[in-house]
Amino acid sequence: MGLFGRSDKEKERDEQAKHQEAQRRMQEALQRRQQQDAAQKAAAKPAPAPGAAAGGAAAPAGAKPQAVPVSQPAPAGGGTYTVQKGDSLSKIAKKHLGDANAWKKIYEANRAVIGDDPDKIFPGQKLKLPGGATHIA
Repeated sequence: MGLFGRSDKEKERDEQAKHQEAQRRMQEALQRRQQQDAAQKAAAKPAPAPGAAAGGAAAPAGAKPQAVPVSQPAPAGGGTYTVQKGDSLSKIAKKHLGDANAWKKIYEANRAVIGDDPDKIFPGQKLKLPGGATHIA
């Protein structure tokens, strides 16, 4: 502890810990919501009639049901980026989007992760990159 309270490093560590905990809780909430949405979609689909094959035609007697793969939607973004020490949104935008002024696009795509201050990003954060960007950790 410093002479006048906590040191700047201690304060920064506390802020990072708070931010990481908030980020973890948001990820958990997002996963719960995705699971709920998937369950609702599954419940909303009518069950096929026994013996019915794809396309509505009846399957031959004694035929075993075939598993149908469920496709997952492709991510709409252009990948993810793990924040490194010394990064800023404008540096990331310049490197991955080719325009430092495109930092706002990255911020808007990650507002839930970053919070209200786009200047406060921390090493280790995983950011979604808008479409057309490449992933470089």
